[in-house]
Amino acid sequence: MSNVEYGASRLFDVRDSLYKRERRSPLNICLNVIIVLFCAILVLELSFNVLYTGIYVIDESMTPTIIGAPASNRSGGEFIYIDKYAKPNRGDIVVVYRETPDGTKGNIIKRVVALGGDTIELYKGVLKVNGEVVDEYYLDENYNSPENEYNTLPEHHTVVEGGMFLLGDNRNVSNDSRQNGDYPVENLVGVVPKWSMKIKPMTTKFYTFFNFTLWGK
Repeated sequence: MSNVEYGASRLFDVRDSLYKRERRSPLNICLNVIIVLFCAILVLELSFNVLYTGIYVIDESMTPTIIGAPASNRSGGEFIYIDKYAKPNRGDIVVVYRETPDGTKGNIIKRVVALGGDTIELYKGVLKVNGEVVDEYYLDENYNSPENEYNTLPEHHTVVEGGMFLLGDNRNVSNDSRQNGDYPVENLVGVVPKWSMKIKPMTTKFYTFFNFTLWGK
């Protein structure tokens, strides 16, 4: 084969190769986009899991704000996310680690009504912090009976420094700071962000479907 014929043959090979590459380019672009999106989602998920964790509520002490599954039936609760690094403020819903005198260990979910240095008054379900009545718009009168003995504190209480005074929104049944005193901030597991409360109907449906309907747990 002459040099001319060889050169022409190579030219056709190069042309065919470029033609095939052009034909494959849309597919390659799609694959690259899918890979990039997958990596981005993976990074976002890992970052999200570093900052937040999900919990399924089985404690009825926050009813009706957060529905907890009854002890007799683990289904029926709500699923929420908590921010593992947020600092608690008055009015926040928090998850706290608790160890009772009888050795029971676990997490509880309550609302922060006062912090270190605050003075608490509670009379027939009406809460005062530092002498001012707190507008507890989140309470339902059916869960905050004035006649309940725990809804009246016998005297003023000042929260210790580094502590939190926690109450459940279901004041009639909640076991909280009224019985156990202040909870250390260092026992904080996380704070429930407002966006988590807004999307909890959706997150609860997903959790319920996968854990009770699909897997039958």
